[in-house]
Amino acid sequence: MNFLNPFALLGLAAASIPVLLHLLNLRKLRVIEFSSLRFLLELQQTRVRKLRLQQILLLILRTLLILFAVLSIARPTIPGSLPLLSSTSRSSVVILIDNSGSMEAADARGQRLRQAQEAARQIVASLQDGDEVAVLPMTGIDPDRAIDFTRTFNVALEQINRVSLTEGASSAPQMLRTIRPLLDDALHLHREIYIVSDAQASLAVRASDDSGRILEKDASVFLVRIGDGQNGLEPNMSVDSIQVITKLLQSDKPIEIEASVRNGSERDATGVLISMAFDGVRVAQRAVDIPAGTTRSVTLAAPPQRIGMVAASIELENDAIDRDNIRWVGFTVPARARVGLVGPGADAVFVRTVLTLPGMERGAPFVQSFSSVTEASVAMSDLDVVILSGGTVSQNEISLVRQFVEGGGGLLMFASEQAGIETLALACGLQIGSLQKAPDDAPFGVTTTDRTHPLFAGVFKNDRDRDRGVESPRIWKIRPASGGVDIVQTGAGALVSEQTLGRGRVIYSAVAPTLGWSTYPGTGLFAAFVVRSILYCVAPRDQGLNVLLGQPVRVPVPPKLAGRESFVIDDATRMKSTVTPVRLPSSTMVSVPPQFRSGVVKVSTTDSLPVVTVAANGPTNESRLIFLSKDKWKPLVDPLVGNADHVVEVSADTSMHDVVQAARTGSELWPLCVLLALACAIAEMLVSRFMAQETAAPAAS
Repeated sequence: MNFLNPFALLGLAAASIPVLLHLLNLRKLRVIEFSSLRFLLELQQTRVRKLRLQQILLLILRTLLILFAVLSIARPTIPGSLPLLSSTSRSSVVILIDNSGSMEAADARGQRLRQAQEAARQIVASLQDGDEVAVLPMTGIDPDRAIDFTRTFNVALEQINRVSLTEGASSAPQMLRTIRPLLDDALHLHREIYIVSDAQASLAVRASDDSGRILEKDASVFLVRIGDGQNGLEPNMSVDSIQVITKLLQSDKPIEIEASVRNGSERDATGVLISMAFDGVRVAQRAVDIPAGTTRSVTLAAPPQRIGMVAASIELENDAIDRDNIRWVGFTVPARARVGLVGPGADAVFVRTVLTLPGMERGAPFVQSFSSVTEASVAMSDLDVVILSGGTVSQNEISLVRQFVEGGGGLLMFASEQAGIETLALACGLQIGSLQKAPDDAPFGVTTTDRTHPLFAGVFKNDRDRDRGVESPRIWKIRPASGGVDIVQTGAGALVSEQTLGRGRVIYSAVAPTLGWSTYPGTGLFAAFVVRSILYCVAPRDQGLNVLLGQPVRVPVPPKLAGRESFVIDDATRMKSTVTPVRLPSSTMVSVPPQFRSGVVKVSTTDSLPVVTVAANGPTNESRLIFLSKDKWKPLVDPLVGNADHVVEVSADTSMHDVVQAARTGSELWPLCVLLALACAIAEMLVSRFMAQETAAPAAS
């Protein structure tokens, strides 16, 4: 039973008034003059009992009179229809349409989103004049959109027609929280919520820190199920994840991208065609077999053929849900590095030779040679990497190099016996030890190499055989450093170390690039080290960010670009906008707004210098076609609402007109309460008159 005016129930306290009067009347002493005969008649036991019964009857009638009068004002109602008492109440109705990725699937009745829209139209068609209705999609709601009721049903029908599929995931708890303010401002006391969905298992999942009721206001909640789970659906494949495997990117070298592809169907899939595209152009393709219910990692590779930011995608053929057949990742191919080679000509000859090898014309850096840091200081603002290959370093030059690295530059430093090298290394966070010499017949050699480090990842063909040693140079003199990350180890200490300074990187080689120290400059390991050290120093710290659809993010700006007044955001729909950066004490950030379409957002300067890429992808749970079985949906929604008895699960096959009418058709009992109150009043008058006549008759006699 419900009360349309529950505050009137406070008047039930008045029902205690007759009881109090009755108790007070029992304690009141009456003085009556009487004869001895009258005294004898009134003392008869039967008359005393009769008088008490009459008083109790009056007490009951008067109490019921007040009780029924108050109830008539409170307007009690009960579900169902009673003769002469049934009525249809005006209602405030909210229709939530599931438009997540799983609603793209189609069965014998067609696409499930279209079925949901048809069920919503039937609900609107069953409304009556005076009702108000709000139609909302369950994903992709514009946060700036005003949510309100409308009494114009044609507007509601237009809103239903505008609901479109998104790549997001539906959440019943989140949507109930969204419409809670709307229900609080509802015009009518009777509220109805229709959740029209395919009842995917993830629909009612709550966050780990979310507990308790969401709706405090009483409302009738109808769970309208679309479809019958997986029955009638095609098999579904999905790309669950994607990542760039290649650590150091070059425009003329293949870039490996690994994708995780899942077969969500109940039968094996053979010859699944997987394609890779760079900025929408297909560059690689392969076919794989994926057993039912399993996930397989697939790697494709292709050269990007250009520098700058690239939007890469892995795509499958069409199946039950097309929106999960593509996933995106972004990366930035750096431009040819500008390198300053500092040191005496004899000490730098091997480094210069490596950087000018035939066949490297497209990816080779632009090299400028300088005899000292002071000479290079004029051009240092235009350099990306400085290579120190011998020579002395003064205190002033140490400050210049440190400032260059802190600002995001790269430093490749070779060991030397010249003055100032120890002080420079110490300023960069490395402590160079004393020179160690090996006997001519027992030179030092490489013992271990960190093949997962970007400097050497993918360099060795036997990367999977971690225990096999690297072909080692013969080292006679070495000055290992401590305090950094050791990448290559020898019997005398670290051959290659790394340290971070500000936004820049420092790579230290413990041997000089001359044959007087070792055979290192004549090996392929040396060539790979020099070239990849430059690539590593210019590689972006934030190669590419990944966010979920609808999630805003702030991206850091490299120090060299932090002074720019504005930046350009090229979003997933290829719409460009200019934004002002947010300047914090320690960094400069650019705010990227939420994306509601999957793709890669490219952030650049106004003169097209790349900053960072942000890949926006939908959640993967929509691809897992796991549905709640019958009568399993309601128990998950019951804890979210105030009255679990008002949560009903129905099928879309049920007539929505009948569902709506059953929700708002009830019987108001206030007319019955009024009649009962009148009956109690008449009975009280008759009993009081009868008692008065009986009292007067003995007195007259």
